[in-house]
Amino acid sequence: MDLSLNTVVVGGGPAGVATSYFLHQNQITHVLLEKHRAFSEWYKRWDSFHMNTANWMNSLPGAEIEFASGASRDGLGTKLDALGYFESYLTAVNLPLQEFTEVTSIKQLGDGNWSVASSDSTYTTRNVVVCTGTLRRPNVPSVATELVKTVPQLHSSEYRNPEQIKSENVLVVGSGNSGIQICEDLAKSRKFYNITIAESGNSTIPLEVLGISIYSLLKWFRLLDLKCDSWLGRKLIQENKGDPTTPPSPKQLADKYGVNIIGKVTSIEPGGVRCSDEIIVPIEDLSVIWCTGFKTGYDFIEPLQKNAVFDTDGHPIHERGRVATAPGLYFLSLRFQYSMTSQSIYGMVKDAQYVAQQITANSLPLGKKVDSMD
Repeated sequence: MDLSLNTVVVGGGPAGVATSYFLHQNQITHVLLEKHRAFSEWYKRWDSFHMNTANWMNSLPGAEIEFASGASRDGLGTKLDALGYFESYLTAVNLPLQEFTEVTSIKQLGDGNWSVASSDSTYTTRNVVVCTGTLRRPNVPSVATELVKTVPQLHSSEYRNPEQIKSENVLVVGSGNSGIQICEDLAKSRKFYNITIAESGNSTIPLEVLGISIYSLLKWFRLLDLKCDSWLGRKLIQENKGDPTTPPSPKQLADKYGVNIIGKVTSIEPGGVRCSDEIIVPIEDLSVIWCTGFKTGYDFIEPLQKNAVFDTDGHPIHERGRVATAPGLYFLSLRFQYSMTSQSIYGMVKDAQYVAQQITANSLPLGKKVDSMD
């Protein structure tokens, strides 16, 4: 079935539903397509998952209740808090959402339109907003293939709880938010003889400074809205060693639970996993959890000039999500898209509002204006 719309939004996570909300408010005809159920990635997170942003930072536009209602506004909501909020949100807003609809290709046409093929329809549209983020595919280092098959391995996206792990010893590779949270979950279970975490260099931010929430302080100093192209923003990105984590730090895990801390994994030896500090973790009765992030996956997008749309690493070339070399193509939920918080719900909502405003402005008759957003 062929359909014509002004805009197709791809991806039913926070960025996608926020974009759909703003387009709906601006009376832009559109559809929101999601491969699975809305917010599907959040259902897949481990059972003990918690947010790494304060509850007040996780609001979606048009919501009737607060995120983690009843809890401290400066607290970190749980997986159940997030899912309950998202389900309530979908009930409160009337979005043109089509779940269980996989987008198989997005092609730029010669007449200025785009063709979006899904599992059951093909849409011809002036605009496409890709809200799948850069985190589409688990990133597992190549050294993982060198481990003997008797060593169980899984990516953080596959981890749910300690009961999955049957070995006595566990190696958690990566000390970003997923690595820290999963390592603490394993340690709290008291189920394992040895738990080792291979650091990846992420810094740990305190939750409070002098009794004041770190997120309130960051907002007060306007650092949550710090633009990536500002002098300080460029400096922080240049020095970036991965997203900062919330406590505990690897050292705090070691002090409280006896977790072993080692350097980055560099190679696989016949009897173990070698790290940058020359420590070798024995593979006997060992399971490995790769908390090594994700990698880009935009191969389903076919612009007329691919090299002008994506850089050599496969990342979109854009200005706050708008791709100048492919009119009508937009991206959201990219790391450092516009501000230092663009990959959090707090930043995604602001970027989504901007993109919706751009689409609305380009859709209005000549002479009409839409309110701008800085």
